Amino acid sequence: MAKRIRVPLPGMELGHVNAYLLECGGEYGLIDVGLATYDAAVGLLRGLKELGIKPSDIGYVFATHYHADHITLISLLSQLASPEYYMGEAELAFLQGVGGVSQFFSRLLEEFKRHGVPQQLLDEMARVAPMVRFKKAFEDVFDLPWRGVKDGEALPCGLRAVATPGHTPGHVVYAAQGYAFTGDHVLPKITPNVSWWFEVEGFNPLAEYLKSLEKVKALGRGLPAHGDELDIGKRVEEIEGHHRERLEDVSKAVEEPATAFEAARRIRWDIGPFDSLDPYNKLFAIGEALAHLYYLESLGAVEAVERGGVVVWRRKL
Repeated sequence: MAKRIRVPLPGMELGHVNAYLLECGGEYGLIDVGLATYDAAVGLLRGLKELGIKPSDIGYVFATHYHADHITLISLLSQLASPEYYMGEAELAFLQGVGGVSQFFSRLLEEFKRHGVPQQLLDEMARVAPMVRFKKAFEDVFDLPWRGVKDGEALPCGLRAVATPGHTPGHVVYAAQGYAFTGDHVLPKITPNVSWWFEVEGFNPLAEYLKSLEKVKALGRGLPAHGDELDIGKRVEEIEGHHRERLEDVSKAVEEPATAFEAARRIRWDIGPFDSLDPYNKLFAIGEALAHLYYLESLGAVEAVERGGVVVWRRKL
């Protein structure tokens, strides 16, 4: 069974990310690693030491997805070990297609402007986003010799890859016998953010996420990236219920024509009113509102019209 190392996430509400250590026939594997900060680095190295493992013993790194709190600390690990690196092939293709994380984020902000986000808020988002704050670590990690994994592929350490797009275009859950490492796909107390990924042609993030939930329902016990062990099937049902409610909220938010930014301000978010959120969480809220709007559009429930370079949404009667 895997050993959990709780790696600190300084300055983030989640508090920690779980890195899981697996024994792999004389070597060891890590599922997710952590954030490129001093506190996280000390936390990971201390956790390995307490388990009697040297960084050089790590022969495999399995990334669930390319978010800062899961992957940027690999830039340190790569200087202390020479593991094989695994990530979903769709995630790698997405990142290569957009020219890396920083290019993606600047283009994302341009699109957010089309959806009504004021320039002042865009500037604030650009200052706090992990894609900007950890730019060098992202670039170093991007240059590592990654191996893209396919859906259903058998991997070292007795793992099987389960492609679970939605939270990111190429998120992967790593399944073992009777349990699975769920990354951010299924979390115990919060619903993973599902945002609009405009670069992926034909990719409907919420539709893909809901399909991905069905794929993991029967995997048994879940070892998530944040929080404690969970029952995957039970938690999936709760998350599906949340999105049914969120779709109704978003639909009501555009009964009167609104940009995605205006719609996000009308929605009651679990962590508080939109205007009370910090720029980082406003980014997630707008992205999630957009993901739900595009899903509703695919169902014929809402429509979008671009006026003067700004996209306005409305509910169809």
